[in-house]
Amino acid sequence: MIKSLEFCSSETALKLSSLEQKLFSMSWDASIIEQKINDKSFKYWIYEDEKKIIGYLGIQFIHHDIEILGIGVLEEYRKKGVATELMDMLISYFETSKYEKIILEVRESNTSAQSLYKKYNFKYFGKRKKYYVTEDADIFIKEKVYAE
Repeated sequence: MIKSLEFCSSETALKLSSLEQKLFSMSWDASIIEQKINDKSFKYWIYEDEKKIIGYLGIQFIHHDIEILGIGVLEEYRKKGVATELMDMLISYFETSKYEKIILEVRESNTSAQSLYKKYNFKYFGKRKKYYVTEDADIFIKEKVYAE
């Protein structure tokens, strides 16, 4: 079940930081996650299975844009549509928002994530050299399409 976090407790922030660390070997500090969600600079959706957070999607707001901070699902829950459901929530939010585009960086080697973004019509925009210290990042953008 997906839940939009409108408020973030210290306990939830710690769970999110731990999840990011488990998934990516790096994470936002729990205090920053808590502060940024509560001051509305970040928005997180979490996917829970029996009250356990098994996946998340986090974004931040930059002027007229949304930047995906991270999307991740615990390994044992992958290939079950969790990331797709989280992306559906983001796209639904985006389409009814004032924001004009969604931007993200993804490891060059992360072909499964790139496939997910392409499924949602994100377009390759460029490359950031050594963004992940040992690896380049590909930049993808999805822009809002306005009916004429």
